[in-house]
Amino acid sequence: MRIRRRLISIVVVMGVFVPSDALASDSQNSSSIDVSAGVDGSRVMAGVRWGSPPGSGGSNDDCEWSVALPRDTHSDADDVTKIVGSTTYRLYDYTCFDREPATTYHWIPEVSTSTLAQQASSVVYENIPAPWGNFAPPAHRGVVKLGTWIWVNPLLWIPIRATAWVPTPAGPIAVTTTATPKELIFDPGDGALGTGVVTCRGPGIPWVEAFGDSLPSPCMYTYQHASSRAENGMFRATVSIEWEVTWVSSLGARGSLGTVTLDAHHNMVVREIQGLVKNATR
Repeated sequence: MRIRRRLISIVVVMGVFVPSDALASDSQNSSSIDVSAGVDGSRVMAGVRWGSPPGSGGSNDDCEWSVALPRDTHSDADDVTKIVGSTTYRLYDYTCFDREPATTYHWIPEVSTSTLAQQASSVVYENIPAPWGNFAPPAHRGVVKLGTWIWVNPLLWIPIRATAWVPTPAGPIAVTTTATPKELIFDPGDGALGTGVVTCRGPGIPWVEAFGDSLPSPCMYTYQHASSRAENGMFRATVSIEWEVTWVSSLGARGSLGTVTLDAHHNMVVREIQGLVKNATR
């Protein structure tokens, strides 16, 4: 399987900058910090949280975020910040009066909605299922001039979503990134011997015996030559699904992160069946 990306920028790998006491106390918070590896080994940014933000699901309605005040009485600052790389982190209090201790402390990055979208995309990419093509006739029993039905499991043809959020004094800012299957693409692998790549707008239709050999499919390809003319006697075909990746924020902003295409390769054996005709004699 191979992943191709177009017009997508993955956030640079960042270390985890959350204090140990914040990590420990976060086990009491229903929205935990996610520092798991993302696609290509990139890591989500420390302080970015996943799932519904407080207040949206009812579970955290009695809790609130606020900017932490300096504990140093000699400081003139209004809040506590630190800069790591090019990202500013601000210290927040998270207070829930129905627990002990009531207040825990968390370093939260100040990031744009587009950066949150890219962070959420790393989770989305990991959950995009790998495509696997199905064929009728089967891949090892293709026939010249007979249309080959192509499809993938229809259960794969659903949007994949992930929500990332950070707290702010005005309330949580959340961004949901969605990957939506757009096209099923079949490269038959017969090159100049064939008629080119087939693009289908859906997952294709699974073939059943009742359809017979003559019923057309909205996603099919007809080989014009036997695979015996190819190297090793097989055509190296590719089934791909192109996913469109978009994002929308809780503030109404929205945008696109381009497309992601996942591939699966199949060896297609196509034979030519010769018809025999007997001359009747009288």
